[in-house]
Amino acid sequence: MALLQEEIDLQPDPSYPFHILATRYNYEHNPHANSDDAFTLIFLHALLVHKETWEVTVARIFAHCGARGPVKIRDVFSIESPNHGRSSAVNAEALSKQMVTNWPREYGRATQRFLTAGPSAGAPVDFKSRKLIGISHSIGAVALFLAAQSDATIPFKAMIAFEPGVTDKDNLDQRIRATSAASAYAWLRPNVFASRKAARRELAKSPMFSGWDARILELFVEYGLVAHPASQYPPPFTFPGLRTGLSREDHAHSYMSEDITVQGLEAYSSLTQKMPVHLVWGSIDELANDDLKNFLSSVKDGRTPVSVSKIDGASHMVVQQKPDVCAEKVVSILMVESQRNAKARL
Repeated sequence: MALLQEEIDLQPDPSYPFHILATRYNYEHNPHANSDDAFTLIFLHALLVHKETWEVTVARIFAHCGARGPVKIRDVFSIESPNHGRSSAVNAEALSKQMVTNWPREYGRATQRFLTAGPSAGAPVDFKSRKLIGISHSIGAVALFLAAQSDATIPFKAMIAFEPGVTDKDNLDQRIRATSAASAYAWLRPNVFASRKAARRELAKSPMFSGWDARILELFVEYGLVAHPASQYPPPFTFPGLRTGLSREDHAHSYMSEDITVQGLEAYSSLTQKMPVHLVWGSIDELANDDLKNFLSSVKDGRTPVSVSKIDGASHMVVQQKPDVCAEKVVSILMVESQRNAKARL
């Protein structure tokens, strides 16, 4: 099944300073492409990666849910944070002028604008007429929760959150452990490369990236790296190399956001009361331990996800480590939600 891709650039306007890039995915002769009762899937990514990081998972979902599959899918949109991937290059000038200190919130703002702007403002479709399923990973889950909570008109029918980047502000031991590890990695991770070939070689040996699916690593080398700013310097000062789209500074500063511990948690808790929210964890504790996982499923505290599951052999970067298994998990959840929606129509 050939994957169709359309690149979208929602232009800045007086109300919002950044380009919002997204990729729209579909497949040839999709019989559900104009179906009002088919789902539109909205994907948000984790810190450091990029919108195309979902591509292997999306292709696998379509393979499972084709013309005669168990779930009708109209199309898929993967939205990129304005300071990640190729968005960071497109927004370079605006980013240099805008001092953003809360990127989880900003990603949520970008998502909200993309889903509510409408075709008259340059959005690809009228999302308010769609049946949306939000699928997110890590900080992308925080952004999605905030976007949905900020605008109740966005018609989400359900959400699936892989390793959601929400923490408990009162559990200081867990919070300090997770944040210290994440912040140290943000400052120490590989950031500058002489070439894509050199990046591929170096990242494959890195403790974090070496566990990624080879296809996902290749996508990161292609889309997660952008031209180094020094490539614009005149000779002999030019450096024709690459850097990660997300800067180390923005990466590390994202963990300081109160939206991870306060507003993001409040939004998540509220949404579990309004729609089905499914949590998916890696079986290997890395940033989230059992205390946090239980905390986010505490019915007595008003947090009621409809399902909680694990993917064996994966840690926090589960989407990059097990993209095919993530797709199968999404399909199994979509089958449940498809049946739920069918009953609601009766």
